[in-house]
Amino acid sequence: MGAREVLWIVVAVLAVYLVFQLIRAMGVKDADVSGDDAGADTIEVDTSASVDDADASEDRVTGETVVAQSTAAPDNEAADSFGLALEVRQLRRDAAQLRGEIDQLRAEQLAFRQSINEQAAQLDAARAAQRVSPLYGEALALVRRGMTAEDIAERCSISVAEAELVKSLGQDPAEGSEGAR
Repeated sequence: MGAREVLWIVVAVLAVYLVFQLIRAMGVKDADVSGDDAGADTIEVDTSASVDDADASEDRVTGETVVAQSTAAPDNEAADSFGLALEVRQLRRDAAQLRGEIDQLRAEQLAFRQSINEQAAQLDAARAAQRVSPLYGEALALVRRGMTAEDIAERCSISVAEAELVKSLGQDPAEGSEGAR
């Protein structure tokens, strides 16, 4: 058996599988909708059969028409319900995808906010450094590291009063008000 025969067998198996899936897909029905309509058609046929014998032949023809219409209607309803079921599935997939994208965008937005806050803090630090004389730049850097005024004075060879002044200039206003309490 050559490769060509194996390929034809695979194609045939796939074709049978495709036909099976199509038949199965066409059989998908909404149980509530098809159950109510089938009962209504049966009632119509039964009422047409209970008419007098003189009108029975006309009613039977009408009853047959109703039966013919009722068999066509479920096929259309089955196709409609199948189409609606597919549409609902697609809409659910789309909604889930959109929820995932929204979550991803929210995470990115949070990261951007954190980045902006960090950059704002750096900008404030740069502005504070510009207000201080270059002579006290190292002292300001030590204040930002959290050193005490005495340690800053000793390290930068300035007086303790100058170190406290640099410390008060270099602190955030929120920190200064909390320390005053």
